[in-house]
Amino acid sequence: MSVAELEGTNPDKGQLFEVPRVTVLMDDSDPTILKLSFSGSYELDRDNAQQVEAYNRLRAGSEAELAITVRVVGAQKAHRLDSEGDLADIVEAKRLVVSEVYLETGEEAEA
Repeated sequence: MSVAELEGTNPDKGQLFEVPRVTVLMDDSDPTILKLSFSGSYELDRDNAQQVEAYNRLRAGSEAELAITVRVVGAQKAHRLDSEGDLADIVEAKRLVVSEVYLETGEEAEA
């Protein structure tokens, strides 16, 4: 058995048959709607008094501000049509998974 050596970085050299080159075009669509889709969960440390205090302040129906770190797991583009079948909106969305949550303590929340 013989070992073939790779020569340089010419992608056309050594091909068995001609393959047309494909160029990637940038998408020039101008989305009319941008969305962020969140999923995931974050487990709090019960030994961390500040996290427990912030958790206990969360109440159903109330608003809270959180700082989060996310991982982008995908993107999606879609089109919405109106009742006549014409293009109404170009929707672009990014899917995010929460990887870290930063909760404020009572003093920071009141400031």
